[in-house]
Amino acid sequence: MPQIKKPLAFIFDMDGTLTDSMKVHAGAWLDLFADNGVKMNLRDYYTKTAGMPARETVRFFIKEPLTNDEVGSLVAQKDFLYRVRYRKKIKPLGGLMDFLRAARKLKIPMAVATGGSPKDIAFILGGLKIKSYFDAVIGAADVTKGKPHPEPFLKAAAKLNMQPRHCIVFEDAMPGLEAASRAGMQAVALTTSHRAAEFRALKNQPIRIAKDFSSLHPKDFFER
Repeated sequence: MPQIKKPLAFIFDMDGTLTDSMKVHAGAWLDLFADNGVKMNLRDYYTKTAGMPARETVRFFIKEPLTNDEVGSLVAQKDFLYRVRYRKKIKPLGGLMDFLRAARKLKIPMAVATGGSPKDIAFILGGLKIKSYFDAVIGAADVTKGKPHPEPFLKAAAKLNMQPRHCIVFEDAMPGLEAASRAGMQAVALTTSHRAAEFRALKNQPIRIAKDFSSLHPKDFFER
């Protein structure tokens, strides 16, 4: 497995990476769109829009013109559905807490780069009680272009005062992996949203594929 020298930083996606929430997001979107007469293709959701800001997801699936207020209203309805359904289910992805504690002990800077809204970020990081582990948090409100554009990861690296090539990204979604590659960062893929075979078929393959963090340790990524 390719490794990089210290100093290095870890940048984490949020939904599907820190917690296995993507199926709940997908279900909320499915119901919202169905209520509005729109059929959502789940494969398109996972491969093309997962990880994008919610406003972009609305515009991807609803082709008719919508005002910004109309888009905002749909996003608010979906977010309400999601939080109600996930509030009692929220828990860290397997092995995450041990991984974060080990990384902190090694003084590895860490950030979150997500397409989530400020409310979603507070809901997940607060619900998991892990906000204190991160030196920077970049969300949809902090960028002009979301994933698969590299801006979220590049902005996170800048906040950590790290060069992109010294950052390792942890992601579950195809748009996020594309964003990491375009940012010049290595990536670890988590199979919460896709099968391992789908990641292996990518032109720019992740340096590691894992079901969760239980088989990973921060030292795995140090050059020996």
